[in-house]
Amino acid sequence: MKESFKFILFAVLLVGFFSACSEDSSSAPEEPVDTFDANVVCPAEGVNAYGEPNRGTFTDARDGQVYKYTTIGNQVWMAENLKFDAPYSLCYGKIDGFCDTFGRFYSLHVNGEFFDAFDQDLVDTICPAGWRIPTMDEWQILYDNMGGIGKAGRRLTSSLEFSEPFEPGTDDCGFNSLPAGDWLLNGNLSGEYFCSRYWTSTAKTLTTSYMCAFNARGFDFGINGPKMSIRCVKN
Repeated sequence: MKESFKFILFAVLLVGFFSACSEDSSSAPEEPVDTFDANVVCPAEGVNAYGEPNRGTFTDARDGQVYKYTTIGNQVWMAENLKFDAPYSLCYGKIDGFCDTFGRFYSLHVNGEFFDAFDQDLVDTICPAGWRIPTMDEWQILYDNMGGIGKAGRRLTSSLEFSEPFEPGTDDCGFNSLPAGDWLLNGNLSGEYFCSRYWTSTAKTLTTSYMCAFNARGFDFGINGPKMSIRCVKN
């Protein structure tokens, strides 16, 4: 009965959920003058506030996985999706090599539930040491740095070619956001090769969380899916 109720509730919320990354996703009006300059916001060369190169790699000591990172403004972000085999996470196996490219899908809620409170221990430990799940405010800082909600999606999205309906972005700062979509309760994906959907560490209600969703066409916040991708930001 509990699972049936959750599936019905999921269906009711599905329209709002998809609107966070749909072809008709609304964007804020574009600023009359675009002052974005990648050489200022995210220079490839130089040293960041941590005394490290602005772009480089680091190793997750837990499993030896090597990740790229990039510096955007005063933030340092992973430039790849998390692949750590954490509780309630999974690799999507219906498409060959999907997990190697797009990383794993995660739940951050108690017992891996779709709707529940955050599993705070998991939230605090799922990223590599020295990194954390970004808050919604930190995602907002990122899109402000990238020129605002009307332009940030294209500038953060990978310039690589994927299957249709993916529309490549310009990836101005090496963030390389990947169109993994998210995993649904029926075991299939939603939004694959169309948009990115990431966890935030910000609760929306007692049982739901905010997600950050975007592609080259827009940038938005919505309610979490059952399992989504993770990008970590440096502490």
